[in-house]
Amino acid sequence: MKLLYVEDNPFDRDLTRRTLLKQIPDLEWDTAAGVQEAIGKLAGQQYDLLLLDMWLQDGCGLDVLLHVRRKQLGMAVVVVAGAGDEASVVQFLKADAQDYVPKRGKYLEQLGEHLLRALDRVRQNIRPSTVLTVLYVESNQDDIDLTRRHFERRAPHLNLVVHADGPSALAWLAEPDHHADVALLDLRLPGMSGLELLETLQARYKLPSILITGRGDEAAAAQAMSLGAVDYIIKEHGYVAALPCVIEHAHVLAAYSTLRLAHARLQDSLNPV
Repeated sequence: MKLLYVEDNPFDRDLTRRTLLKQIPDLEWDTAAGVQEAIGKLAGQQYDLLLLDMWLQDGCGLDVLLHVRRKQLGMAVVVVAGAGDEASVVQFLKADAQDYVPKRGKYLEQLGEHLLRALDRVRQNIRPSTVLTVLYVESNQDDIDLTRRHFERRAPHLNLVVHADGPSALAWLAEPDHHADVALLDLRLPGMSGLELLETLQARYKLPSILITGRGDEAAAAQAMSLGAVDYIIKEHGYVAALPCVIEHAHVLAAYSTLRLAHARLQDSLNPV
């Protein structure tokens, strides 16, 4: 069992190493002092466990966690922090960390158990990944910048793939190794409209999609919903803050729909007419 501990404090690294090797004798130990060193090691070696400090001198541990999930490296992740807040903890857990351990009291005495439980959860696939790829098709650079900044601060588990028009978005999706979990589409795009793109996405990919628009349009809203849009959002004040929840809801609805369809097919095969 191989572990990478990402920690910039050499005292914490040494103390943790000595403690964990007593708790898990067969543990293979490796360390990185920051974000860039960790990403470099993850590119060249395979690990079973990632023990990750929340705050590092060259960035945030969340950058390492998101790299792991976006590369689908499939390792268990436990986060430790000397000082954290509720919002930060939620960000790490939503980005698919298996556990969070505050550096308080005798936390090292239980750290080995936390690591083994996290590894067991990953192996049993108890919790599916919550890092989602969002295909964001928008031609307004101000709106793109506003949305990207908000997501980086409040929803880093949502990976935005931005395209300015429908044809480029469809070309990206057509690549064999490209996949989106949810589409976020502006209604008024150059060339192919958001409604036309929505119709194509539904026909080809069954991709859960959300329409957004700067101006309300009853006919467009009705058409979007009839074409299969999960939601229709008007760009009113504060709308960007609501987008992460709307995107997560769309993903959950799509997963539930897929599950219901699979169940219905199973029932049909068990009870043929």
